[in-house]
Amino acid sequence: MTFRIFLYINKKNNWVWGVVMPKVSCKYFTTVLGVTKKEGEILEVPKGLTVEGFLDFMIDRYGDGFGRHVYAEGSMGGKRFKTPNIFVNKKRIQWVQDFPGGLKTKVNDGDVFWFGLIAGGG
Repeated sequence: MTFRIFLYINKKNNWVWGVVMPKVSCKYFTTVLGVTKKEGEILEVPKGLTVEGFLDFMIDRYGDGFGRHVYAEGSMGGKRFKTPNIFVNKKRIQWVQDFPGGLKTKVNDGDVFWFGLIAGGG
C-alpha cells in the first residue's frame, strides 16, 4: 500500500500533516468565486481533518480574502460571533440536527462544500 503525506505550515506557523486520502469537491459562489477565480475544484485533504481545519486550510490556500467572504461576523445580545457561511453536502454547517459537532465535524471522502452566499426563492 502506498501513502502520500500532506504537509504544510499554516498562518499560525504550525506544521499540519497527515496522510492524504479523502477527496472533497468545492463549489464557489458570488464573492468567493471572485477570490478563487474558479467555479470549483476537487481537493485531497488529510484524513481526520475537521471542517474548521479545512476552512483554515482554504484560507491558507486563497488568503484572508477567502476568510472574509466565507465568515460572517456580528454581535447578538452584546456577544460577538463569527460563523462560516458554508454548506456541506447541501446542508448548512450550523444546522445542529445535521451536524451536531458543528465545525468539529470530520471531513469525509466525497463531501461537497459550497462556499459563498447562496440565494434562493421563487
